[in-house]
Amino acid sequence: MRLSFISLVVTLATATSFGAEGFRLGLVDLQKALQTVDAGRNAKKSLEKEVTIKREGLEKRQSELQKEAEGFEKKSALLNEAAKTKKQQELQKKFMELQKEAAESQMDLQKRERELTKPIIDELRGVIESIGKEKGLTLILERNEGAVLFSQGEEDLTEQVIEKFNSTRKTVGKKNN
Repeated sequence: MRLSFISLVVTLATATSFGAEGFRLGLVDLQKALQTVDAGRNAKKSLEKEVTIKREGLEKRQSELQKEAEGFEKKSALLNEAAKTKKQQELQKKFMELQKEAAESQMDLQKRERELTKPIIDELRGVIESIGKEKGLTLILERNEGAVLFSQGEEDLTEQVIEKFNSTRKTVGKKNN
């Protein structure tokens, strides 16, 4: 799929460059833009708070479980085999539940990250399209997607995208206040 896209871009670029003088290419580092715009930094801070809360909760549970296991180790010599086996199974079940909770927390955080960033990325795409039209660009590619191995004469629009996104957001924010 990616190879056919690259082939299409190369074909389009070659055909356009030979057939018309107007082929202009722009590049955008979408990840950098997302991390740099005010809304992206705010989303990252919000997500980091959620990560900290979940991590602290998991660490607390892990510490409690570790203490319980250490207590069991100290008392295990006093227990009969049936009681030892039962407690070992109970501890093993608790450890497995903790691992499952940690995995679920990770998935929840990834989902939350997508929820926070998708609207920003959608808005960034609109800004990118707007800048592309203003500059008369034929094609804008994402710099970090691996599809661009070499480009000569491209125009990196990342800083313009960041500035326009933030200024648009500030203007909208002032109108809403």
